Amino acid sequence: MTSKQLPLFLLITTGAAVANDVQELEDVIIAAPSQASFSDNAYSINILSGDELTQKQAGTLGETLKQELGIHSMSFGNNVGQPIIRGQMGNRVQVLQNGLSSLDVSGISPDHANSTEALLAERIEVLRGPSGLLYSSGAIGGIINVIDNRIPLALPDSLKTALEQRYQSVSNQWSSVVKHDGGLNKLAWHVDGFFRSSDNYHVPGKSNGLGYVENSDAQSWSATLGASWVDDWGMLGFSVNHLNNNYGIPPVDELVRIDLQQTRYDAKAEFYDPFTGIEALKFRFSYNDYRHNELEDGITIGTQFDNQGIEGRFELAHKAFSFIDHGTIGLQVQNKKLHVVGTEAYIPPSATQNYATFLVESISTDKITYELGLRIEHQQIDAEGFARKHHTPINASLSALWQPNDAVLMSLAFTHAQRAPNVQELFADGIHFAAQSYVLGNENLQLETSYNLELSFKTHFHWLSTELNLFHNWSNQYINQQNTGTWFNLDNEQITNRCPTGTNCLPVYQAMQDNVRFYGFEAQINMPLWEAMNHQFDISVFSDYVRGKFNAGGNVPRMPPLRYGMQLNYTAYDALTANLRLTRAGTQKHTGKNESTTPGYLLLNLNANYKVDIMKTAETLLFFKATNLLNATIRNASSFLKDVAPEPGRGVEIGVRIRF
Repeated sequence: MTSKQLPLFLLITTGAAVANDVQELEDVIIAAPSQASFSDNAYSINILSGDELTQKQAGTLGETLKQELGIHSMSFGNNVGQPIIRGQMGNRVQVLQNGLSSLDVSGISPDHANSTEALLAERIEVLRGPSGLLYSSGAIGGIINVIDNRIPLALPDSLKTALEQRYQSVSNQWSSVVKHDGGLNKLAWHVDGFFRSSDNYHVPGKSNGLGYVENSDAQSWSATLGASWVDDWGMLGFSVNHLNNNYGIPPVDELVRIDLQQTRYDAKAEFYDPFTGIEALKFRFSYNDYRHNELEDGITIGTQFDNQGIEGRFELAHKAFSFIDHGTIGLQVQNKKLHVVGTEAYIPPSATQNYATFLVESISTDKITYELGLRIEHQQIDAEGFARKHHTPINASLSALWQPNDAVLMSLAFTHAQRAPNVQELFADGIHFAAQSYVLGNENLQLETSYNLELSFKTHFHWLSTELNLFHNWSNQYINQQNTGTWFNLDNEQITNRCPTGTNCLPVYQAMQDNVRFYGFEAQINMPLWEAMNHQFDISVFSDYVRGKFNAGGNVPRMPPLRYGMQLNYTAYDALTANLRLTRAGTQKHTGKNESTTPGYLLLNLNANYKVDIMKTAETLLFFKATNLLNATIRNASSFLKDVAPEPGRGVEIGVRIRF
């Protein structure tokens, strides 16, 4: 028996399981300042939880979410997948860990993996619109909040354990997950961990000349321990997590691996009804010690990133007064110290401090709910060898939701958001081999200002549900990394207009600002096809699209293409669920400067879950995924490596989850 087969053997031979019955409730938005039901919120939201989340979970956050409306994944090989929301990526998509920033360096470069692990998530929320301004001025694209219960908010009524094992054929990937929650008197605890190992992933035929992508193997593990004291007055809790992730970057001219290590400490306190008129006081704190080494030839440290991040957050949720139904005011402080060293240290040592105050208030009438939001933030960057930079983004939002009856919702939202440039956009200057580029910053960058208008229409009848979102974003002084068309000659270390034959060169990318327009839509229709005793067939038709254009002419680079398709869903006896999903992505001809056209593709996936109850309450979930059944050659229009690292070919994933 091999070491990779051992976790599966141990899991399958685990004894009988006992799990508590779970009552299905209406979705509650945990990340929002007030825990309102889905129908009460005037902003777009996606929620993944339960068996649906288990089915979609993957090795990266972007891969997990890419089937959601308006969301794509910016892959950099198989081990890095940054989420893209409505064409926005990087620092414009804020990833949260239980309501606080991930505090890693994933927003600096597309080859940096996000340290937030989708496999451990119990729930993933994707918020777009005004609510995003509660968490960051950089969240113009939206908020992704990964909730994993590492600090328990409540006492479990019994000991609960979940074990999970997965195998994926396209990269020979094995994933093992364990979770445990328990409580004694008023003390609750949580333990979790995972181990994942994969080889080079395969691609269709000889689409890259090999049939597989070199240096795309990876190995990672994580462990978490958390505990809380829970009482009628509230709770106090603490957790510690360690992550190790060693993964390869698909080679272009040089083989690079990234060896990532992170230790994160979180603390949480909540006080319920502490004063008259106050619903809750909430405190959040996190300290993250992050480091990754970029290893040339897989051995020699070329660049080392050290990032120590601290974030604190205070929220006061108040009850109704005067004409205001409920609301939240708060303060947020963040400090990050980034130190990049090595022969290719292209970012100077720096300290970034952010101070923010925010509020959101909700006002309801008989049919219309209004939401008002405001966030004022100040950012200060002290970079070695450069003058101090100050920016003060001011953000405001106004939305209205009209609910003429229980089955129809309409909302209109306007958001004014500003984003300050980060240290890499301001001061970068040097080679970044892992990203296969020469990166130049721009000290003169100003605040990026975005005006976003969104109209949403949703219905939910017994026989039909629909969703339509229309959005238009006007961005002034939009910061983007442009391919200048010039080259950095590695032999003579000069920037030149062309790369002579036989010379080692890297393309030069520079931070620039332009006025940009983004617009698009998201649409979905769900309706039943056939229903009989204990059997049901449904069909979903979906599409999403985003276009980014510079006002002066030209297209924003690396935009996702038009996407549309259909999904057939089957359920039987509340035990078996299956779906067949066909997605067509169009050719991306609206390319950026010095960017090649990306061909379209047809993607066919099959998913199935089968739930088995053991001893009344024990539960075993068997799940199966078949991806890219047509074995299509797929090149990701949003990826820097689309020409050398196509997306994975045909593959199968099987898994089992036991909860007791």
